[in-house]
Formats: sequence, structure tokens, C-alpha cells
Amino acid sequence: MTVDFLTAADFYRYLQCPHWPYWERFGDKKLKRHISAMEEMCQADGLEHERQIVKKYFGAMREVKAASGEEGFKKTLTLMQEGAPLIYQGWLMDGDWRGRPDILERREGKSAFGNWYYVPLDIKRAHEIKKEHMAQLTFYALLLERIQKRFPAEPAIVNGDGDRMPFQAETFLSEFERLRENIERIRDGEIPDPVYRKSCVDKSPWSDACFNLAYEKNDIALLFNVDVRKLASLRSLGIRTIDDAADIDPEALEGQAPGLTLRGLRRVQQQAKSLRGERVIIHKTFTDKHEGLEIHFDIESHPPTDTDYLYGFWMGGHIPTNHPYYISFVAEKITDEKKMWKAFLKWLPTLPASYTVYHYASYESARLTVLARRYGDEGNPWLEKFKSRMIDLKEETREHVVLPLYFYSLKKICKFLGFDWKGDVQGGGESVVAFEKWRKTKKRAILNSILQYNEEDVRATAFLLNWLRHYAMKEKEFSKPYPWSSPMLHGDSVEPS
Repeated sequence: MTVDFLTAADFYRYLQCPHWPYWERFGDKKLKRHISAMEEMCQADGLEHERQIVKKYFGAMREVKAASGEEGFKKTLTLMQEGAPLIYQGWLMDGDWRGRPDILERREGKSAFGNWYYVPLDIKRAHEIKKEHMAQLTFYALLLERIQKRFPAEPAIVNGDGDRMPFQAETFLSEFERLRENIERIRDGEIPDPVYRKSCVDKSPWSDACFNLAYEKNDIALLFNVDVRKLASLRSLGIRTIDDAADIDPEALEGQAPGLTLRGLRRVQQQAKSLRGERVIIHKTFTDKHEGLEIHFDIESHPPTDTDYLYGFWMGGHIPTNHPYYISFVAEKITDEKKMWKAFLKWLPTLPASYTVYHYASYESARLTVLARRYGDEGNPWLEKFKSRMIDLKEETREHVVLPLYFYSLKKICKFLGFDWKGDVQGGGESVVAFEKWRKTKKRAILNSILQYNEEDVRATAFLLNWLRHYAMKEKEFSKPYPWSSPMLHGDSVEPS
């Protein structure tokens, strides 16, 4: 009889998409997409990168290799009883709980084994500890408590830079218990209310099933930027469909359930009206913060090794007397990241005294912080100036515009507004796969396709900014046919009709 084990993967999956653990157990396998080339490559390279991190920062350790979980647990338990200092890829089992932390690290202190006990560590690419990390590490800690009769209070994740990020697992126990109860109901066959968010698409192989569930019900899960807590609050008040949300009275519902603020309710209503009528709503006048030279910035990264390989810039697009142009800094090998980074820093002092840097979402700002720390450039005055001039166009767009879209990614928005990506590489995942091919073949055409994709991304941010300048300068609504032309192939400006 096959045992339905509760695993750390259940907690990760649930926090990315509440339906993922359900679909894995009860879903129609025809709706599960095949693993993509990027995902397959990331898994393979990620495992090798993990081994390199373990070797670099931990040195020699005992690795558990086994044909089954039962055999793996038996070998792990023997190593724990012997007091092995470090155990790699060990197995933990108790009842229908099964876990496999990356590392079990011995610490001094009383346990069932003697004067030592074990703490779980996971190797991650993250630079901050996230809820899914806490949930998985707490799961391992509770399993260890059952096995060694001592709760390991400070599990941690370790990233590629060797940064160890511990947390007090006891402070997460109540949240863990809430998550566990929700997952247990799923294991019993209860399907959660519809949820459809970006991580359902980006992380789960069941995004089609999630979308179908929400779309068939015209469910409020289709509303952009409405989290699970707010969805539950709206449903508790009988608001379940897009039509329900479009017809609410925000003032009457304010404070009636957790998380329902007046501002949030108005945004829910506007997003519902936008979807229902395919209307674009300018709900707040856009203020152009541009000063000096206009720069659009985008980074391409290699997730399996947590490295950046391309910084691209679209320069001077807003000034009519200037001819906009594209420049880039490229690491043609993973090991060239530092060289690329230093070239970028050397370029910063050549910029004029006044400039504005536009990017889409928080990734670029976060990566600059990561690489500055990685290469000892924290506090670099030119970098600090550059970061202080950065404006996130995603936040600007969300602040001023409501669009009839399920997600507000750069590509979703710009394609809706008429911009088109024309190259062979059409997305960030494809860029990573192309970079892997470039690393193996050194065919210049592949690298050029990545550069073209990056250039189109920065030109798209210029396109979006100019759309805001033309169409979001006063509060109004646009219905079909929209006044902007479509399609606009590679248009870096938007001319009102």
C-alpha cells in the first residue's frame, strides 16, 4: 500500500499555490504541464551548485545514498547515533512524515543520542529567509524532535555566498500548525477555494487547472493583487464572483472583515470593473519624476548559480534631441560576473550629474545590493547615487492604472498596450536556457539573441513610461477600441490619436 507521506515539499507547494498539493494527489494528470527546459536545467545545475557550496563551506561530510526512504532513514539514524559531524542528504521519518534536509549539523547538547543533537540546514539561492524556508525547516525540526527527543531551536538556510540565515523555529510553530492543518484537509480530499496568482504560473505545473477552476466560477481569485487573506474576507461576506466585486459598496464594507480597508476595497472594485468591461482605468494622475538623462535598466541572471550575466541599458529615450541607444555589460562565463560588475561600477562615474533610472519590479535594486555585498562594494558612492535615482515602473503603474489583466508583469502589460518582443528569446526562462546553450556551444548568434531580448525588455520599459506620460496624466477611463495604436512593434514612444 502506497503511503501518502506529508513532506517538506507539501509546505513549499502550498505556499506557492494552495492547490498544488491537492492537484498532485487528486488532479487530472492531463492538466499537469511537463517540466520546462529551464526547470530541468535548473534542477540539474542547482544540485551540482548545491554540492559545490557544501564542499566549499562545509568540507568533508557523510552523504546518505539509498534506494528508498526506509533504507535512507536507517543509514541516517546510524550516522546520528555515531555522532557524525555533518550528514548530507539524510532521511528523516516518523509515521507518515518524511523529510530530507540538505544537511544535518551536529551540535553540543543533550539528546536521545547522548551529548549531541542535530540541526537541519538547507542550501538555497535566497538572500533572505522566506516563509517557505521557515515552514520546511520547522517541519524538519519537528521530525528531529521526534527522533532525537530534542527540538533544534535554530535551523538555518545557507546561500551561495556562504551566508547563514538562522531563525528561531519556536516562533514559527503556531503558523506552521495553521499550514499543517490546511494541508491535512487537502490530504483528506478537501479542495481549497480558487486561487490564481503569479506563483501558480511561475512555480506550479498545475497553473492551467488553477485557472480553469477560477475562470469557470468567474471567481474573485482572478483579481490582480488580492491575497488569500483578503479573498477569504470577501468570501465571508458573500462576495465570490467578479460581478459581485464590481458591484460592492466599499464604504459599507470597510472593516467588516480582516484586511478590508477602504482603499483596498476600492482597488478590488476597480479591478473587477476593469476585467468585466475590459476597461483601462486611470484612477490617479501620473506625475513624471524624470530628471536629466533617462536610463532604462534590466538584469539577466542565472538562477542555478545565483549569478548575473547581463546588465542592459536603454539610454536617452525621452530627450527628442538625443538618439536613444542600447549598451550592455556581459559576463560571457559564470566566473566573469565579478569582471562584469566592476566594469559596470567603472561606468557609473561617466554618467551625467542628473539622470533617472527606470526598471520594472524590485529585482534590479535587490541584485545591486547582493553583488555589492558579494564583491565588497557596499557604500560605493557612485553605486549609492545610481540606486537613489532608481524608479520602479511596476509600482508607478499599479499606483496610477487599473488594467483588465490577471497579472501585471512587464510583458503582459506592454503586449496589451501594443509592444511586441520580436526575437527568438521571448522570456526570462528562455534567456536562461539560451545562456546555457551559449556556455556549451559559444555560438555568437545565441548570445546575440539574449542581448536582443534584453534590449527589447528595456525598450519595453521606455514604451510603458511614455504610455503613462500620454494616457495617464488625468483621471479617466478607456474602453474598446482603445485610443492607442496596436500593435506598436518596438515603439519607444506613444503618440496619442
